Amino acid sequence: MVDFKAIEEKWQNKWLEEKVFEPQMDEKVPKFYITVAFPYLSGHLHVGHARTYTIPDVIARFKRMQGYNVLFPMAWHITGSPIVGIAERIKHRDPQTVYLYRDIYKVPEDILWSFEDPINIVKYFMKTARETFIRAGFSVDWSREFHTTSLFPPFSKFIEWQFLKLKEKGLVVKGTHYVRWDPIVGTPLGDHDLIEGEDVQILDYVLIKFILEENGEVAYLPAATLRPETVYGVTNMWLNPEATYVKAKIKNKDIEEVWIITKEAAYKLSFQDKEIEILEEFKGEKLIGKWVKNPVTEDEIIILPADFVDPDNATGVVMSVPAHAPFDHAALEDIKKNTNLLVKYDIDPRIVENITYVSLIKLEGYGEFPAVDESEKLSVKSQKDVEKLEQATKNIYKAEYHRGIFKIEPYKGKPVSEVKDLVAKDMTEKGIADRMYEFSDKNVISRFGNRAVVKIIHDQWFIDYGNPEWKAKAREALANMKILPESRRTQFEAILEWLDKKACVRKVGLGTPLPWDPEWVIESLSDSTIYMAYYTISRAINKYGIKGEQLVPEVFDYLFLEEKSEAREEELSEKTDIPKEFLREMKEEFEYWYPLDWRCSAKDLIPNHLTFFIFNHVAIFRKKHWPRGIAVNGFGTLEGAKMSKSKGNVLNFIDAIEENGADVVRLYIMSLAEHDSDFDWKRSEVGKLRKQIERFYELISEFAQYEEKDVELMDIDKWLLHRVNKAIKGTTEALEEFRTRTAVQWAFYSILNDLRWYMRRTEGRDDEAKRSTLRKLAGVWVRLMAPFTPHICEELWERLGGEGFVSLAEWPEPVEEWWNKTIELEEEYIKTLIEDIKEIVSVAKLENAKRAYIYTAEEWKWKVAQVVAEKKDFKAATSEVMKDPEMRKHGKGVSKLIQKLVKERAFDLKRIDEEKALRQAKDFIERETGLEIIINPEEDKGGKKKQAMPMKPAVYIE
Repeated sequence: MVDFKAIEEKWQNKWLEEKVFEPQMDEKVPKFYITVAFPYLSGHLHVGHARTYTIPDVIARFKRMQGYNVLFPMAWHITGSPIVGIAERIKHRDPQTVYLYRDIYKVPEDILWSFEDPINIVKYFMKTARETFIRAGFSVDWSREFHTTSLFPPFSKFIEWQFLKLKEKGLVVKGTHYVRWDPIVGTPLGDHDLIEGEDVQILDYVLIKFILEENGEVAYLPAATLRPETVYGVTNMWLNPEATYVKAKIKNKDIEEVWIITKEAAYKLSFQDKEIEILEEFKGEKLIGKWVKNPVTEDEIIILPADFVDPDNATGVVMSVPAHAPFDHAALEDIKKNTNLLVKYDIDPRIVENITYVSLIKLEGYGEFPAVDESEKLSVKSQKDVEKLEQATKNIYKAEYHRGIFKIEPYKGKPVSEVKDLVAKDMTEKGIADRMYEFSDKNVISRFGNRAVVKIIHDQWFIDYGNPEWKAKAREALANMKILPESRRTQFEAILEWLDKKACVRKVGLGTPLPWDPEWVIESLSDSTIYMAYYTISRAINKYGIKGEQLVPEVFDYLFLEEKSEAREEELSEKTDIPKEFLREMKEEFEYWYPLDWRCSAKDLIPNHLTFFIFNHVAIFRKKHWPRGIAVNGFGTLEGAKMSKSKGNVLNFIDAIEENGADVVRLYIMSLAEHDSDFDWKRSEVGKLRKQIERFYELISEFAQYEEKDVELMDIDKWLLHRVNKAIKGTTEALEEFRTRTAVQWAFYSILNDLRWYMRRTEGRDDEAKRSTLRKLAGVWVRLMAPFTPHICEELWERLGGEGFVSLAEWPEPVEEWWNKTIELEEEYIKTLIEDIKEIVSVAKLENAKRAYIYTAEEWKWKVAQVVAEKKDFKAATSEVMKDPEMRKHGKGVSKLIQKLVKERAFDLKRIDEEKALRQAKDFIERETGLEIIINPEEDKGGKKKQAMPMKPAVYIE
């Protein structure tokens, strides 16, 4: 058994000792700069992360072998509130958190309790992450390592400079906006601050204030809706009789009103510019059967009971529009049948029976009441058919919004898409409507363990991604970038369009203080947009010990935005005490490495980080330094289930390496999925792959003993070298497009399969031609596999007598004289024939057969095939063939053959010498089939001879 661990340690140490992956500037060599989103260090990396980080390493290794000067740096992200939240939960001995860090992450107990201080969390996981990256064989330039936040002053000064630039350009603004908010800790929440709910939308509800008058007092029932235009078709109200409602005094600016809403709604609205004083608390049943006035139509409508009303969604007050809302239609029809329920609430059933639907929208393909038509189309029986009703709602809302024409004055004849906003605006101006922001899913949980709310914040700092001039530049950059896979471009374009102001600071958590307002801390998604530029200068900063206070904004201005100038360097040196030689070195490094060639990350970062990355680059840098490409990858599952730290269904990257070896993990992950498709980690499959890699190691070790010699090769030797050429070409093309799965298929499985076939074909041979062929294959194969399994390949390269490191060896290119398509076709011909013979024996149950007679196509059939390949048409081919008198002798056989070839579209048929191929492989075919092989005998056994077609010999077995 191969000791992978010992091999890995050996080469990891050598790489570090000799600084193999710390590139120096070299103007004579083309550069290749690739980065990947630095990991957030709240715990160990799992095998899902492994894919994100292995892809760019494979590409970096590939490009390095192609002769590029490759920079692949790494740093650590520790900005934000999650780490602080973890420290709090450890401090309070939260059982789930303690379980996660002690049992899943395997943090020693004496270290675990030190995690009450967030800085200790950071230190521990930075160390383990670095060890994991080294153990994984990542070809990282560690001389450029850094971490975020004010705990690392040089980078913190870079972030301060970035924000000063954005503010100078008017792109950081102060204002009022809604944000996700942790109500317990009191801080805005970015995507990375959430345990659950990253993808949950914030919905903008219009609250229409229906009027309840009792005993001379007025209270409002604010019905929450996403379709304010349907207020003209309200037939009744829905309240949940079992939910807790409150009568509350609502103060909003200069307006003071009494509202009736659920207790949960009152809590959430208190974060949205409303002072709320609870006057009374009661069950919803108290209001069932009462009447309220529609503030727009002034119709009196009844309040009906509905247990489907979620008190924790919006206000818990729902208006019913059965003509255009499938759920309302189903609920209304159900309640008409439930006389006992109506009697319970002292409602006359005739009132409900006489409710008349109001048609508001003309929609082609539907009648007066589209919700009714769609419900019938989907066979909705009752409100319990939730899935069907959700689909009906989706269908109707979409159709009405895009194609509907409004039928009610004063908006008659206008598209619904226009009317929606007009109605909302008009009602708001009249004071009969308000706003409420609500999550589309209630499960939005912060990393502090608290349920989030939507809060309106005043005097908050935002990055203004809605700025039209900025968007235009971002569009231009995106249009000129490569996006892999290309299918993701439309998503980038859509996000770029809807992106608006984004809160960029908070009051808690680790980070860099906002330079002009230091009580705020810059949040994690805002300090991680252009750090790829910092990597280019970080080597010099780390090497020369340049301090944060020396990195004044003018230094970054010069390094990143100005032309090279000795006078400017002298001026800055005098101001900062940074030697001008150091400034020159940093300036040259940036100019050499930028622009960034590729940015890599997982697809969940498209809506935020990756799009912000484009925006911030075009805002700050000159056009020549705008990024060139983004590559997106998918996620990973574990044994078919989504990985979840909280549920313990997670496999740490380092544990996978410990269990299987780094090269096995790397190759397995790279072989599972392409681009942004997801993969599933299966332990049983990993075990199988390990055996195949061990076989690869044994084969190359064996071939290393052979010598390459200039000897006459047999056709099967030439076939193997031709296939090696195809593997080189296929692997190279796939890696150029980040298609790692396809690359692995070519570099590993294709060669492995071809080699198995070759060894079968050459069984019993032990000559110089065979040994030389296998030695040639070994030299190529090791290099093709080096990006995927670098440790084993370094060891094998050494055994092969290769110079230096295989990591720096020349990437193989196809050898012109190895190409031989004809021999490949001959070999495919032999493979297919063997399979056909075995199938005939099996199907016809000829287990006792002794011999097989093989008939190849006659010369005239090949001539017909060549004409068909040229003409690609039955009539044209027939006309051409029949010009030849010799052909006409074969009568209807010619016509039938042309018809068959055209039907099978056999237009790419390449000619080989079938009989030669058969005679050369005769012994092998006999060995594989166990039959005596007789080729083209005079006797036409079973009348099979005439059935022979070009590349499809006829077979008779007896």
